[in-house]
Amino acid sequence: MKRILPAMTALTLALGGYASAFAQTTAHATAWNGVPFAGPTAPESPSTLPDTPVERWRQIPYSTTQDAGYQISLASREAARLFYRTVFASSNNVASGWSGDLSTCTAGDTHSDYKAATLRRINWFRAMAGVPASIGLDSTYNRKAQQTALMMSAQGALSHYPDSAWACYTAEGAEGARNSNLSLGQAGADSVANGYIRDQGSNNAPVGHRRWLLYPQTKIMGVGDVTPSAANTLSANAVWVFDGNSGATRPTVRDDFVAWPPAGFVPYTTVYPRWSLAYPGADFSGASVSMTENGRALATRLETLQNGYGEPTLVWLPGTYTDGSSWSRPSADTVYQVTVSNVRVGGQTRSFSYSVTVFDPDVPGTDTPNLQPTGATTLVAGQTGSYQFTGSNAATEFQWRAITLAPYALDEGAEGSTTAFVANTSTGYSPIATDISASGGRSFHLAHTTGTDQTLQLQSAFVPSGSATLSFASRLGLSSANQVALVEVSTDEGSNWQEIYRQAGQQSGTTSNFGESSFNSKSVSLAAFADQSVLLRLRYAYVGGSFYPQSSRGIGWYIDDIRLSGVEAIASASTPAPAASTSGFNFTASGGSQVLLQVRPGMYGYYDGWSKALRVAVAGTVSSTDCLFNWAERMVTDLLWPSASTQTTGRPPFSAYRYYTGTQSYLGVSALDQHVYFQQGTQSLDLGLESFWVGEAGCR
Repeated sequence: MKRILPAMTALTLALGGYASAFAQTTAHATAWNGVPFAGPTAPESPSTLPDTPVERWRQIPYSTTQDAGYQISLASREAARLFYRTVFASSNNVASGWSGDLSTCTAGDTHSDYKAATLRRINWFRAMAGVPASIGLDSTYNRKAQQTALMMSAQGALSHYPDSAWACYTAEGAEGARNSNLSLGQAGADSVANGYIRDQGSNNAPVGHRRWLLYPQTKIMGVGDVTPSAANTLSANAVWVFDGNSGATRPTVRDDFVAWPPAGFVPYTTVYPRWSLAYPGADFSGASVSMTENGRALATRLETLQNGYGEPTLVWLPGTYTDGSSWSRPSADTVYQVTVSNVRVGGQTRSFSYSVTVFDPDVPGTDTPNLQPTGATTLVAGQTGSYQFTGSNAATEFQWRAITLAPYALDEGAEGSTTAFVANTSTGYSPIATDISASGGRSFHLAHTTGTDQTLQLQSAFVPSGSATLSFASRLGLSSANQVALVEVSTDEGSNWQEIYRQAGQQSGTTSNFGESSFNSKSVSLAAFADQSVLLRLRYAYVGGSFYPQSSRGIGWYIDDIRLSGVEAIASASTPAPAASTSGFNFTASGGSQVLLQVRPGMYGYYDGWSKALRVAVAGTVSSTDCLFNWAERMVTDLLWPSASTQTTGRPPFSAYRYYTGTQSYLGVSALDQHVYFQQGTQSLDLGLESFWVGEAGCR
């Protein structure tokens, strides 16, 4: 009974819950270099270890069971691609929920999901680097790191040794500063990738922040974040990295050495100009690096050696890449062969050779399976069909769902009191312009008053046809080459975004040239996403370097007359259900003219995008009992699975029932009292009158 009651309580709750510019003066607009940064240097190894016992990590609970313990083989492109598009992407765009206040020096706290996202990002990089990816968060470290982040944001500067004259100074915050990686201008998971692992800036040539995050012996950390929304304030992050394990026995690491980027397949978005290789006790003073790119020799430039951060590490820049630049999106998978020679270890000379394949995670590989379901394309209402898909060894789980569509067309010019788009923009200006437009009296306007991306996201998800097209009027005014107008689509509900249109600004420095002075018509095909469910957004991206921080007339990106044709809206979507196997599922038609079936792969409880859909025509109508059963399966997918066919004989007193092999249970309607019952083993639970639940499920 212990197994049944909590599950049926969840079912009952689910069932019941379901019912319910041109400048105005002669002054020129000027660019500002507002690059978020980590550092200016990483914390050096403490002379005195923190007072936390080394074994304390054993008692630390993780935020969720899915935030640690990752293992990944980078010999598989699909495994690396899926790991990035699920676990890494799940840390994007998580709301911080910061409860503090800079004006009163209140450190506050962030939401547990935000901390979990930061932890997940740290463990993702550790798993990719082949070191133990089971970091946990300690509440004491979190509290002190939170005080540290407050001080850094309030002061608008970074230091590992702040004194009592610092804004919002506390002793705990100062202690955290000595023991933490520090970042200003970014927070949370963003600071992990774009701050600490990137480690840009002349003072960060030894990549000390990276070395501490990837230090194999570390077992516990702490995180603190401040994300103020007021103008002229900066977000800040602190990651406490010293847990008393410095110098402890080194655990087994996948590649023996610790490199970034690591050996194997690596998404280009996480490859940075500074490459590094670390090894315990190594003397790199006479070492050299040679590289090839797709077999052709590639020049390298060594950074100055510096110890004191984690393990001894050699750092270099390949090719023409310079500190602060971003890795180029490869047109095809690019193989880099690396050899680090003349390394002294234990009195012996060693060399390390490995291969890194940089790839675009938005581009499927030859080992990426086609998950589009196959099976019957016509069903009668109430009929169950069996559907198959090509699984993948990289995925640890799969889900499927059914969606229905409705006619949809978009013609948006920002003229009404509400729009079809949700704006995520900085304060200090309106995303609706009333002084510049392509037609009518209004347009959308995106500008970088701060160094953060500005977005307009279409509220409705939709499914393109083979002839689907997006068109819009665009005017990119005063903007530097680091300010980029993008149109992007997402096939995984916003976790990952794929670029389908790009235009970069051209100006730099003080200028009298204000960019485009009129609108230009743009047209973008969406045919590549036919029969996939997608989201759409326009993003005015800041990619680092100088930019124009004004929002006055003629500065930034103006968009008007946005139209979508050849698309349908998603009218309804069933709750994602686990596939009955790694290659198939059963679907029971509930009536209606057409449904679309989709599958998606997952890793560690996080999921990639939905596959191209299979369209299934459904004839006839379904009985209220079958409709109720179908609905219940969607509501309680962990208990009523796999989807089953309705039986009417063989199990009195049920007049109709379904048997679920996954949980060896029954859901049925009794002919004696017309109540719905759930049975598992020898236990039976009365859920109440069928007529009540039929009404709640909308099945009359």
